[in-house]
Amino acid sequence: MNRLLDIGFQVAGEWLPDNDTVRMSFQRLAGQHNILYAFVCNGEVKYVGVSSQTLRQRMAGYRSPGPKSTTNIRNNRNIRGQLDQGVAVEVYALPDSGLMHIGPFHLNLAAGLEASIITSLRPEWNIVGNRLMKEQIRDGEPELVELEPAVSSDGSTPGTLSEAQDDGAVPLGAFEFTLQRSYWKDGFFNGGVAAKDLLGAGGEHIEIFFGDEATPINGTINRSSPGNRTPRVHGGRELKWRFQTLPELTPMLVEVFAPTSIRIRSKDGVG
Repeated sequence: MNRLLDIGFQVAGEWLPDNDTVRMSFQRLAGQHNILYAFVCNGEVKYVGVSSQTLRQRMAGYRSPGPKSTTNIRNNRNIRGQLDQGVAVEVYALPDSGLMHIGPFHLNLAAGLEASIITSLRPEWNIVGNRLMKEQIRDGEPELVELEPAVSSDGSTPGTLSEAQDDGAVPLGAFEFTLQRSYWKDGFFNGGVAAKDLLGAGGEHIEIFFGDEATPINGTINRSSPGNRTPRVHGGRELKWRFQTLPELTPMLVEVFAPTSIRIRSKDGVG
């Protein structure tokens, strides 16, 4: 997810349940044409697509898929499945600024990036029958076209200790949480009220150092919870794998070195 934020993806909104289907709640970019978008659950990119329509028009296809719109039907089912499990489905988007040209020709940035991002990230919902797929629009209806198979990527980004966590740095604050099964299973955790004023804004990326590791996991902060807007931190597969080295219900300590830099360790030294 962090790699998408780094190239300019923004939170555009989120999917919400709506009787027997779903509806999109927009924050921004609803009227933008030539747009690359991603569906994200718990900080993990699940699907990447591109549309020459406005984002609102393209999302309407997922909300009310036609009988032959297999792509729309499949993702409507995927979205509803996540929402039924209480998992938020956020939509991030990257609009085409229209500023890139080669001679007199406009380079469609969104369309040009789609295949590369899918090949690199291998989003789960872009994989059909073990083949990577991207969207293609014909006669107003989306279909899937096959990409070349690619070597799987773990989504990790090399790194070292940040300035915020140089040797001897003193945390700005700390909070605790218990490693609930949902956290252990999906690689996220809720910071609760204790983290409300310590962590960054919703949509910001955050570096997550686990235990004594010097290389961070790239995560995101979500503050879409109704009411108190307390932060949820998503670390995706990388954090999930680390959580699963510990028993469920392990007490965890989070040291905050900056609003977007934290270190997580088990409170009792387990693992």
